[in-house]
Amino acid sequence: MAKKPLIVGVDPGSTSAVAAVTLDGEVELLESGKNFPPREIIQRLIKVGKPVVVASDKGKTPSKVDKISSSLGAKTFEPEEDLSQDRKKRLGKGANSHELDALASAVHAQKQLHKEIRKINKLKSQLNRDKIEVAEKVFEGEPVRKSEDATPEEPDEYGEAGEASGSGDDVDPEKKRLEKKVENLEEQVQRLKSELGEERSEKESLRAKLSRLRDEERKEVRKEEEVQKREAEIKRKNQEIEELEEEISDYRIREKQYRKAVRKIFHEDRDLVRVVDKSVEEVPEKAVTRNKDLIEVLENRGCNIYHVDRVEGVELSDFYLVESFPEPKNFESIIEDYKDSR
Repeated sequence: MAKKPLIVGVDPGSTSAVAAVTLDGEVELLESGKNFPPREIIQRLIKVGKPVVVASDKGKTPSKVDKISSSLGAKTFEPEEDLSQDRKKRLGKGANSHELDALASAVHAQKQLHKEIRKINKLKSQLNRDKIEVAEKVFEGEPVRKSEDATPEEPDEYGEAGEASGSGDDVDPEKKRLEKKVENLEEQVQRLKSELGEERSEKESLRAKLSRLRDEERKEVRKEEEVQKREAEIKRKNQEIEELEEEISDYRIREKQYRKAVRKIFHEDRDLVRVVDKSVEEVPEKAVTRNKDLIEVLENRGCNIYHVDRVEGVELSDFYLVESFPEPKNFESIIEDYKDSR
């Protein structure tokens, strides 16, 4: 199926849209998308036809639209001024405002180029030429000649003789083929240059995005390090709090013991004796100890001393409040205890 010449409307932006209509105004393409690059727009267009005119809704063509037009080798159409919202609503339609603007741009251009379109249709019916070729030449303002199989002397639409008029020689078909090939190659070079520019622009955009992502990653790493430091500090503080709470608990227990001891001292007949856990120069008359090895040493020095497990009372750190302290041992009992221990 032969492709049709198309009039294209483009609405550029972060969300772009493209529309294509035939010279008769039939919609062949209407599509939009976020981050819709020119390369993909061009691919969509060449699948449905041959763009010969590219337009937007702006009086000054946006650079992105101009790029697409150059890449396609199409004529750029500019309205005299920006299309109004009312005008676009009358001419366009679509799933969103971007598609509406793109289609309105294409339809507006199609209506404004009605004279050129009539000429294209007339030439196509009179001359044995492809409609796309005729449209491209008309929109570029170039003369349209008859195809090679027409009589050279027969005048064309512009009243000119054929290319061989006056000489009677046939046009060299190989020369025409090579010229056409050169033209196609030039168009291809232009399109590749445009695509290269787009690739470079996209590459720069990706580099900027990568740099931004790296900056964000470094910020996240610093933030994570700060969080870890704070968590370590909180853990240390919690440990200190636990230690202080243990000390407070110990102090409260000791406070209860002292209160109990004081009550017993004032209201009951109790003995307050010293707690000795190591050898001392001044030996008390009565004492208790947690060190069993110290008992015999201090007894030999005249101290009435017992292990804390053998005395009932309240322990007060350096003192022991006892209900009744045993009487001093006599020498004979000490000897007997010594023998028993042997």
